[in-house]
Amino acid sequence: MSRIANASPDAELPADAVLRALPIGALFLGAIALLSFPGLRTGTSAVGWPPMWLLGLPAVVWVTLQLLRLPRRRGRASSAMPRRRGPGVSVQARRRPARPRRAGLAARAAMAAAGLLHGLR
Repeated sequence: MSRIANASPDAELPADAVLRALPIGALFLGAIALLSFPGLRTGTSAVGWPPMWLLGLPAVVWVTLQLLRLPRRRGRASSAMPRRRGPGVSVQARRRPARPRRAGLAARAAMAAAGLLHGLR
């Protein structure tokens, strides 16, 4: 026997199933309204653009609900976990050499902007 045959007609649907069914129903009704009434396909200044309200927003709600149902990663992967050192062992971080600065870059840029450097244009 199937689960549908065993279910009583008074049984309530879980809230999650109702929440997932509402945007699909709104999307379906919006598509029917847009196909049935040509006046809804044009924009009005009072309401805005009806295709966005009737199709776009229910679609965004449905996609958001689908993305929220995806399993979330609980922690980092095992290879990304930092290695633990024994007690009392400390290692100083390596220092990288500083990059050499270009001397007078701001001064040369200001002189070029003022037109005092003739070779740059």
